[in-house]
Amino acid sequence: MIGAGIGQVPISLLAKDRGYYLIVVTIPGDYPCIELADKVYYVDIFKREEVLRIAKEEKIDAVISDQNDLMMPTVAYVAEHLSLPGNTFSQVDAYCNKNIFRQNSDILGIPVPKHTRVLEVRIPDEFKEIPFPWMVKPEDSQSSIGVSKVNSTEEYFAAIEHALKCSRNGAAIVEEFFVGDEIVVEGFIYKGEYFNLGIADRRYFNLPNIFIPSQTIFPSTISDDIKQQCIECEQKMCQYINPRFAIVHAEYLVNQATGEIRIVESALRGGGVYISSHLLPMACGINISSYLLDCSLGIETDFKELYSSLKEGASAYICFYLPKGIVKSVEGIELIKSLFYVHKCDIDASVGDETKQMTYKGQRLGPIIISGKDRNDIEDKIHSIQSSLTIEVENSEGDINGIIWN
Repeated sequence: MIGAGIGQVPISLLAKDRGYYLIVVTIPGDYPCIELADKVYYVDIFKREEVLRIAKEEKIDAVISDQNDLMMPTVAYVAEHLSLPGNTFSQVDAYCNKNIFRQNSDILGIPVPKHTRVLEVRIPDEFKEIPFPWMVKPEDSQSSIGVSKVNSTEEYFAAIEHALKCSRNGAAIVEEFFVGDEIVVEGFIYKGEYFNLGIADRRYFNLPNIFIPSQTIFPSTISDDIKQQCIECEQKMCQYINPRFAIVHAEYLVNQATGEIRIVESALRGGGVYISSHLLPMACGINISSYLLDCSLGIETDFKELYSSLKEGASAYICFYLPKGIVKSVEGIELIKSLFYVHKCDIDASVGDETKQMTYKGQRLGPIIISGKDRNDIEDKIHSIQSSLTIEVENSEGDINGIIWN
């Protein structure tokens, strides 16, 4: 297992439930998969030659990870060098590297915002005539780290400097800002063929210049036509790169007024915040993590037959954050955990806790994972949960404020 974070927990538990011997490679830290492992090597996952040496010595049968972009190139590197089931490094990089992905999208006619690669703090020639706002992001980061929306030259220079610092490759991407609602498109590639498993709507916190999701809800309410456009884009990329197998998590922007779409990214890994491990099985009836594990071990499975039994369900994750200050009261957590439709409730908030201003995804509270009969049922349950949970925070001026859901 490459990585030991929260995103690797579900598939690590699955491996342990099957009786497999689990070796985890991770940097030191308080990471949950460390306790699940039979053996741990404390190695930076980006030191790929060292990770490969360990894999050879241990005579591993499979290498895997999930729900994290940063792990996947190392997974591919090890699999490719040891001739294990998996994808090549170049195939994974074609998805995970934002600039390479956009270049391939241009080749295939997949709609992406106008974009360019930037290696230094300057305004690229291609953007000198393009009006603001622009989006600036590292080409190889995740969790919205280093991502900014800029409205002026002054903001751009600060943003591009920050994005370059957040990139291990020392490269950033600048692109046009596209107005639209975000959806996530979840699929599975099996023997080079793309199978769509579900599409969800995503909501964001209303924060200036910070892009952090608050909810992801299956199924989406977008039109069937737009859904089909997105699926066809995923099929085109799959046919072009031809991965052997993978969970695929993609994000699109949809302008409801014009019907236009733009792809934000597509990665060969499951969606984070338990999308692949929890939300998808409830939404489509397939435990996709189990099939990812099978494929990594070379276990043959008839995925096409399984796909024919796809069901229509509903699920969502809900996150929130707290204003800056000191927590004064917490009510409703145990009530929420007791609800039959709540499958996970990761809320760590106690009286006396100091809260800080939220600047990246990892500072969200939650998720609360729920299931429902359909979209209307899910919306009702989200409202019920928001009405049942109360957390009060006192700021430095003595004002009391509550949970921020949106």
